[in-house]
Amino acid sequence: MIPIIKNYYWARRLAKLDCKLAAGVSNLRKAVVLQIEEHVKLGKMDVHNGDHSFGAYTYMRSGGELYGDTVVGRFCSIGQNVIVGLEKNKHPTNWLSTSLFSKNIEKDYESITVNNETVIGNDCWIGRDAMIMSGVNIGNGAIIGARALVTTDVPPFAIYAGIPAKLVRYRFSAELIEKLSESKWWNFSTAYLNRLKLDNPESCINQIKSFDNTAS
Repeated sequence: MIPIIKNYYWARRLAKLDCKLAAGVSNLRKAVVLQIEEHVKLGKMDVHNGDHSFGAYTYMRSGGELYGDTVVGRFCSIGQNVIVGLEKNKHPTNWLSTSLFSKNIEKDYESITVNNETVIGNDCWIGRDAMIMSGVNIGNGAIIGARALVTTDVPPFAIYAGIPAKLVRYRFSAELIEKLSESKWWNFSTAYLNRLKLDNPESCINQIKSFDNTAS
């Protein structure tokens, strides 16, 4: 009964912030720290030990997995079955065996490996079944194709796809990418953003320069 009460209590608290945690608070491991801003929607997923944070208006659909420490920015769209932060070095490749067949060996190996933080920037779109390895930094505005395996950092506003994921193209010109990065529009309120002509990024930059900065 206690988990049900806990889930009901937190579901109401989260609803007031327009947030949703489909799996319920009671299913989180004790060693998990989960921080979310307003308007975050998280489907049913397996959240492993670590610190995880999600920015406002980000959603992650069901079937996903979170490992290590992850930081996800605002306005991100993350599809079904996406795995974030999977440890690259779970098995020694230069030892006698890749198997950590005893607790002592596992402890020795973990003492020389580093648990890196995985960062997904603001306004990133990650397709279903993608896998993001630990320590990867995905830049603002990047797009990751469905079923991609991301093993290296992804530049801002780049489109990556494939196994392993490689650059397909950039969304915009280098000049416009620089302007969009400098604008940091994801820190603005949605009321402010609704005043922009979103289907024309060049126009958005000009509008941002002309509007009073009322970002929150």
